[in-house]
Amino acid sequence: MALVVAFVAVLAPSARCQLQQIQAVVDGITSPQHAAEINAVLAAQPDVVMSRTDMHTKNLLIHAMPECTLDAVAINTLIQPLGASVRCFQRERLVPGHFKHLDPQACGSSPTPNR
Repeated sequence: MALVVAFVAVLAPSARCQLQQIQAVVDGITSPQHAAEINAVLAAQPDVVMSRTDMHTKNLLIHAMPECTLDAVAINTLIQPLGASVRCFQRERLVPGHFKHLDPQACGSSPTPNR
């Protein structure tokens, strides 16, 4: 007689829902390679799960754990040596499928306070 044991691992919805979505407009990107450099710096930060910097839309998207301490000031400190800066910073709970690009023309020229 064979004993079959099935184990099913399911990622708890609460674990996925706890992720934070960080968005900002990035100024100073000069090429796709430059965007990749900026992205590499941000993706290497503690508690960052995913980072994407897009040259064409000037948008930054980061998925991070709630413990992640990145805010507009911290991001600017990290990417300023690369000649870039962020503005229109937003941070909120990640809602899958609820992504909208930030419009670089519609947001202010100075960084938005961390929310």
